[in-house]
Amino acid sequence: VRHGITSAGRYLEHSIKAAQGNSESKLWITAADDFSSAGLGFTPTQYLRDIVTTSNFGRPAVDAVSKQALPLNGMTINRPKFTTYPVSTVEAEGGAVQNTDAVSEYLTSSISKYSGMQTLSIELTERSDPGFMDAIMTQLQLSYLKVTDAAVITALNSGTVGTKDYAATSAGIIDFISTEAPLAYSASSFFATNYLCGTSQWSLLIGAVDSTGRPIYSASQPMNAAGQSNVSSIKGNVLGLDLFVDKNVTATTIDNSSYIIAPEALTVFESPTAFMSVNVVSNLQVQVAIYGYMATMLNIAGGIRRFNVA
Repeated sequence: VRHGITSAGRYLEHSIKAAQGNSESKLWITAADDFSSAGLGFTPTQYLRDIVTTSNFGRPAVDAVSKQALPLNGMTINRPKFTTYPVSTVEAEGGAVQNTDAVSEYLTSSISKYSGMQTLSIELTERSDPGFMDAIMTQLQLSYLKVTDAAVITALNSGTVGTKDYAATSAGIIDFISTEAPLAYSASSFFATNYLCGTSQWSLLIGAVDSTGRPIYSASQPMNAAGQSNVSSIKGNVLGLDLFVDKNVTATTIDNSSYIIAPEALTVFESPTAFMSVNVVSNLQVQVAIYGYMATMLNIAGGIRRFNVA
C-alpha cells in the first residue's frame, strides 16, 4: 500500500485518526506497521548512482613517453635504426676523405590486443536503470587504461639501469636525478624531461625537508624550492623534470621504483579502443567487450634510467 507516513509525526497523526475511525488512516497505519516490522523504518533505502572505484588514476606511464598512431595493418612494427653513422673529419689540403659506411638494423615490436568483457543477463540490459550500463562501460574503460599502463611500465624496465645504487631517501633521489639525467642525454642525444615514480617515492618527495626542517617540494613558495609535489595531484616537478606518479609502479622505494625518461627513447603505438556486443541466444545473455591494440618500442635504452636502490 502506498501511504504518506514518512515520519514519526505523521505516524502519530494517522494513529489518532485511525482511532477515531478514519478508514484510510487505519490502512496506512497497518501498511506502515508491516513495513517497519522488517526493521527498515518509514523511509525506503536510497541507492546512489555514483560508484566507488579504486581505478581512477589514468595512465601516467603512457603520458610520460612518446605516442604514435598504430599502423592500420599487420601485427608487427619494424623501425629502422642506425648502428653506425657516417663520419665527417677535418683534413689537410689534398687529404683523403674519411669513408665510414652507415650501418642500420630494424627495431621490431609485436602488436598485442588488450581487452575486457562483461556478461549481462537480458533482464539487466532491458530492465535496469540506464545508469547501470554507463557504470559498466566506465569500469571497462578504466580496466583497459590500467592494463595498458602496466604494459608500458614493463617496457620501461627494458631501459638502462642506473650506473650505481642510490639511497631510498630524498637525498638519494636527488643523487639519482643529478647523475642519470645527464647520462640519458649522453646516451640518446635527447633531454630527459619526465620523472615517473610509485607512491613510496612520491611520499618521500612530499615529506622531504632541508636541514632547517622546511619542506623542499610541498611548501608554498619556499626559498629552497627544488620542484613541486603535493598530496592532491599526481603531477608535479622534481629538479626540473615533470613528475608523474603511477600506482602501477613498484609501491616501495626499491629497484625500478622510478624512471628518468627522455620521451623519445620509448614509443607507444596505439589504436583507438572499440566496443563489441554479442547476443548469446541459448540463455539470452549479452556479452559486452572493450578492446584495442597497442605495441611498445624501446628506441634507445640509454634514454631511460631506472632507479636501483643501495
